[in-house]
Amino acid sequence: MALAGFTIIDADGHVTEPASLYTTHIDPGFRTRAEQMLEQVIAGNLGIVPAIYPRWRSAERPLGERDEVAGLGKLPSGRNHPLASPAGGFDPKERIRDMDKEGIDVAVCFATVATSVCGVPDADFEAALARAYNRWIGEYCGAFPDRIKAVGIVPQRSMKACIAEVNYLAREPWSVGIMTFGNLDGMLADHPYFDPLYDAAAANNLPICFHGGTDRPPFAPGREDVGNNMFMMHLTGHVWHQMRAMGAAIGGGLLERHPRLTLGFFEGGISWVPWWAERMDAHYRHFSRHTPHLSCKPSDHMRGPRCFYTFDPDEDMLAEAVRLIGTSRVMWASDYPHFDAEFPDAAELVVANSALETAEKCALLADNALKFFSRISLRPQAA
Repeated sequence: MALAGFTIIDADGHVTEPASLYTTHIDPGFRTRAEQMLEQVIAGNLGIVPAIYPRWRSAERPLGERDEVAGLGKLPSGRNHPLASPAGGFDPKERIRDMDKEGIDVAVCFATVATSVCGVPDADFEAALARAYNRWIGEYCGAFPDRIKAVGIVPQRSMKACIAEVNYLAREPWSVGIMTFGNLDGMLADHPYFDPLYDAAAANNLPICFHGGTDRPPFAPGREDVGNNMFMMHLTGHVWHQMRAMGAAIGGGLLERHPRLTLGFFEGGISWVPWWAERMDAHYRHFSRHTPHLSCKPSDHMRGPRCFYTFDPDEDMLAEAVRLIGTSRVMWASDYPHFDAEFPDAAELVVANSALETAEKCALLADNALKFFSRISLRPQAA
């Protein structure tokens, strides 16, 4: 598509996976159980969350008010952008039309809700739900295999099942990475429990993609103390989640312990990352005994060849942040089709950014994503 002569790789778009996939694509032995779960689903793809996690909160207290407002709900979270196709998140033909509007050559798709299947306490059922999603997303990508790729999900409650899913993803041509929150039941990304996942991912050339969510399992830090208010939950959730994942992954020595592992941090913005690197360095000086597996300053890893980040295209401090963290570390992402995406101008904002040099734009819009998602190979588009 080559917007203004630039190749465009969307490092983090989304599907809006339908809850029905958990019955249509699940192993037959789990279908009845999945059907019973879906009987509890409310409208929309977010409806799977209260079915999995009944203690889900309403987020219906407006700031400055004493009480909740019944029916206020969590929307617009979960809605598509009003200018995007209403079906683009689940109909690949509609997505391609919107990709052409934005000038996107290849889109990498992340789940919107499916990683919350870890909220299911039964490990076998969680694994079946994860496989159902991966089958569905494989079909979605398969409609346009050269232009739509995806990051798969893995079950977390059984490392045996997790490794089986990594191996499944490694065989799938659409699969270019593994999406994870980086926490489960109080275990953070550094916990040795997750080491088999990291080993299997590295062995199969699948980067680990830390990507948070808004008020869904496994929850972002601070979820219980943001006042049951959606403004606060959405404001803090992704960024706090990324801060925690970065601190635990880098501080826990994942890159020392897994020398072939590549890490990506998604949908938290980039402007705060250089500050976080500086703050982590200061804490490493004072608390090095608490990070026994970390062999260098955190910022050395964060600016090194195995850590990547996405940014929001309308960040005012984008150029400064990119140069501070490293131009070769940062990837453009659309967040399509979510309500807060900059559709259809997300790539155009970068192309038109006068504070960025042409070489920087090339790196941000495609080159870095092709390094991180090394399974993507560009093919010449037909004339």
